[in-house]
Formats: sequence, C-alpha cells, structure tokens
Amino acid sequence: MSSSFLLFVALAAYVIVCRLRSLDKIWCHPVFIAAYAFFFISVLLEFSSPLPEYYQCKRFAEMIGGMICVATICRDRSILTVGLFGYIATALGVSAVLYFTGYEALQGAPADNFHQAEKVRLGAYGEKPMGANLNRLAHVCAQGALVAFALCLSDKWKRLRVPLLGVVAVCIVGSFLAMSRGAAVVMFVGSLVILYAGGFRQGKALILVSILGMGVYTVVPEATWSRMEFSTEVKGSGKMESRAKLYTNAFRRLPEYIVAGVGAGNFVNKWAFQNGFYSEKSAPDGKSTTRSLHLPHNALILLTIFWGILALLVYLLIAWCVYRSIPLRCGRDGLSLALLGVMVSLGALLLYGNDFSDKTFAIGVGMLVGARQWIWPTGIVSAVEGNRYSSEPIKV
Repeated sequence: MSSSFLLFVALAAYVIVCRLRSLDKIWCHPVFIAAYAFFFISVLLEFSSPLPEYYQCKRFAEMIGGMICVATICRDRSILTVGLFGYIATALGVSAVLYFTGYEALQGAPADNFHQAEKVRLGAYGEKPMGANLNRLAHVCAQGALVAFALCLSDKWKRLRVPLLGVVAVCIVGSFLAMSRGAAVVMFVGSLVILYAGGFRQGKALILVSILGMGVYTVVPEATWSRMEFSTEVKGSGKMESRAKLYTNAFRRLPEYIVAGVGAGNFVNKWAFQNGFYSEKSAPDGKSTTRSLHLPHNALILLTIFWGILALLVYLLIAWCVYRSIPLRCGRDGLSLALLGVMVSLGALLLYGNDFSDKTFAIGVGMLVGARQWIWPTGIVSAVEGNRYSSEPIKV
C-alpha cells in the first residue's frame, strides 16, 4: 500500500468529516464532469475488449477521487502555499538521494553516446532507485525547480529569493543527475512560460537564468550530457532509436485501434507482443530469451491504443478544462505563477510518459481547481491581489 494512497485516504476522511458542504461546489466542476465521462467510456470499451482488465480504469477513478479531495481542502492561500512547498520539499529530498547515491559513480565515468551513458546511469542508480523510474524522479526535481523559480520571482517572496534560487539550482542538478531528457525539456519550457506570464522581458531575468545555467553546467558530470542527445537513430548504427521506433510502430498500426481501441488488458497480455511493443533479452546462458513489454512513452498514444479516438477526445477535453481553469494575469501573484509551472510540467508528462492517471495529476490539478474555485473565483488574479503582493511586473 503506497504512501500516496494513504494520503488520499486521509484526505477523503477529512473531507467527509469536515468539508462535506464544500464538496457540493467542487464535484460538478467542468474538469471533473469531463473526467467522469472518460471513466465511463473507458469502462465500457474495456468491457467490450477481448481480455478485459480494469486496473487502468480503477487507477483513473482513484485519481478523480484524489483530485476532488485536494480541490475541496485548497480553500485559502495558506493551504495552497503548503501544497506548493510540498513540491519543493519532495524535490529537495529526491535531489539529495540522487546526489549522494550516484554522483561519485557518474563523475568521470566514460560515456560518448546515449547508450554508453544509459549503462553508466544504470550502474550508478540501478533500475528503480527509491522504487521509482529515474525519469519520474527527474520529473519530480523539475517540478520543484519550477515552483521555486516562480516563487523567487515574486516580490512577496523577495526575502527568500536567495534560498529559493539555491533550491532551483539543487533541483536542476538533481534532475540532470537522473539523466532525463524529458525533465530537461520540462524545465526549459516551464521557465520560459513562467517568465512570459510574469512579464519578464527584461535582460535581468535572462542574465539570471544564464548564470544559473552555467553554474549547473559546471557541477553536472559530463556523462549526463551524452544521454541528452535527441536523435531518431542510434548513433553510428543506422538503427532507429527506441522511442522513435515505438512511435513509428504506433502510427503504422493506427487503423487497428483508432475506432475503439484494443483494450488495456488485451494490450498488456497479448496485442503488444503480437505487434512489436516489446524487447527481447537473452539469458546469461544464451539458451533462452525473455520478452519485456514496451509502452509507447506517450500517454495520449497509449490511451488511444487502449480505448480509441473517443477516449482520446474526451481526455483532451479534460486537458482543455484544466487549461481554462488557469487564472489569467498569473504574473500578479507568485502562487498562481507556480501553479502555472506545475501545469506545464504535467502537460509535458503526458507527452513523454506512459501514465495518464498518475496521482501527481490528482495533486496538481486538484490544487488548481481548488484555487480557481475558492481563491480566484472570477478566473482572474485581481488588481487588488496584485497590489498586495506585486503591483508591477516583477523585477529580478
């Protein structure tokens, strides 16, 4: 039983006992209405598939429940602040573990290309340090970096600006130590979105980011940069790179699943192995091979394979409702700017991860819906709030 599951159980108990009236204003939010529709469609299509398994449907239902609980308790700025600092604390913890367990092994390790760097990474951390995929740990660090970056740009947090910048640097280093290309893109794009939304078009902000980047570059081991290559083929071999191969295979087989999908249970037990979504590994004695399932590294492609175009469209409707919930004029308030960074990171996770029902969506989207309902009910960060915290475009 995971700690996140226990957390959501505790939140659910608190909501039932103390916030039941608030639940009336939350459960019918457009984000949740679209989520209910997706859950109904996924269950119906899974039921009609050849080998139905409802694990993915169950996880999505748990995510909905988590989102509702988080949204119900995020009634004021203090709770929202605690939630956002939770991202920072988690990222600092993960960064510390990645540094103390793998930095020495990565430092000076020879790696001239992606696959050599991958071997170095596995040698330093193993398959699943802290029980999680390294790419996901890097994403946690990236989220913490974006939240801290957004807060340090706000005048309300100017007394903590230097410590927050230190947090940003530590989290960026932690993310790069995990050698995740996706997390690097999340930090780059998220930082640009935060700077743009906050009105930072001055050279000072760019100078700050440049200095921060150069400082991180000097600390991160060289082997890390070898794994940051973006290519559609394995260097020097003429073979297609793993993700590019999976994407190509998914699009080539589009007619087989686009209408109603193949079913989540059917995919993991049969269809994937019949249609190239696997890898083979020889045993040490060379007498046998084992097949490992390979997911397409894109949650939108995966859910389309599971349940077809209708499920994809309804999930995109959820994403649209989330986008519409982001308050306007985020640059007037550090909290709204930090939430924007979280939403960018979650959107990117859909594009390079396999999970469309992860509990991290429950926390981030739940906080956003709660903030929109209770803190910014008009959908606009008001001029009054702007004057309280930062009446002018934030200066660095």
